[in-house]
Amino acid sequence: MPGPLNGTMSMTSEVFLRRVTQGAAPADWAAAARAVLEAAGISFISRRDFVAVKLHVGEPGLHTYLPPAVAAAVVGAIIDKGGRPFLTDTSVLYSGPRSNGAEHAAVAQRHGFTVEQTGAAFVPADGLDGRHEVKVPVRGKHFQEVGVAHAIADADGMVVLSHATGHLATGFGATLKNVGMGCASRKGKLLQHSDTKPKIRRAKCTSCGSCVASCPEDAVALGDDGVAVIDYDRCIGCGECIASCRVDAVGFNWDSASSALQEKMVEHAAGVIAALHGHITYVVGIVNLTRECDCMASGSDLVARDIGFAASTDPVALDQAVQDLVRANEGAALDALSFPKLSGDVQLAHAEWMGLGNRAYLLRELA
Repeated sequence: MPGPLNGTMSMTSEVFLRRVTQGAAPADWAAAARAVLEAAGISFISRRDFVAVKLHVGEPGLHTYLPPAVAAAVVGAIIDKGGRPFLTDTSVLYSGPRSNGAEHAAVAQRHGFTVEQTGAAFVPADGLDGRHEVKVPVRGKHFQEVGVAHAIADADGMVVLSHATGHLATGFGATLKNVGMGCASRKGKLLQHSDTKPKIRRAKCTSCGSCVASCPEDAVALGDDGVAVIDYDRCIGCGECIASCRVDAVGFNWDSASSALQEKMVEHAAGVIAALHGHITYVVGIVNLTRECDCMASGSDLVARDIGFAASTDPVALDQAVQDLVRANEGAALDALSFPKLSGDVQLAHAEWMGLGNRAYLLRELA
């Protein structure tokens, strides 16, 4: 059973929360992020340790990602402990500038994730082409081995800085998604999405060709009647066609695909945690709560009000807290507000089953 927002339970994990007011300035967000990080603790950091700060620098055109000031607060806390921080993320499956290390680093620079503004350099974790990985054994339902991005596996520890949002394939995304999907190589992402294939809603297709142009594998074409057609032998399930369609003519074949994706994502997260020997603290911004994730260049509508920043050494407890806090504020959890046909409980339950943490937690609010 999920833990209560307040109270005590046996075998509970601690989640630290500092609330922010709606529309607070980036400086207030940064202060909240540092406060909860220090409360959760980064005692695993020793002098001159390389410490990854896993974040999302935002898709070009998007403005709702966590700003550089928040990353700077995390970097400052790591430096004060004697660590050597670097900002990092991995290549995405879909086409665009974040699909390779060189252009991804350029996006980070343009969005303000610079040494001057954050105190740390951005290092693409999986190399120039997204193939640099370290194989890590896991005991999962789907995998016995997963690929972890090389620079992350090489680090001495990591602070995971996540932004809670809805997600079109997993219901919602926060800590577990940022670790499992965000720390995987391109191959790992492909394996996670292997059961997830889009479909064309023929009655809605306007023959505009946006899905054709956006597909990184040339798996979409316009048929003789002008309606888009998908070649499933070429399709990698990245979802770029869904993101590019403006008339809701492309969707996922959900059946069991979302559940399998969430479970595979969690098993990749298990590999990341194992590679770093658990030397990780997790921070999540429960602000700018959009329906879509930060990979959508067009942005999306807000579905809930700002709550604040939370941190824990338990990623399962932290994501459960995100769901519970949004539900307490809005009457429904983040997945239900964003994609009500999907349940993010799948990832939480599988992560608990994998031994990554506890859904029961004790919330400690900071003044």
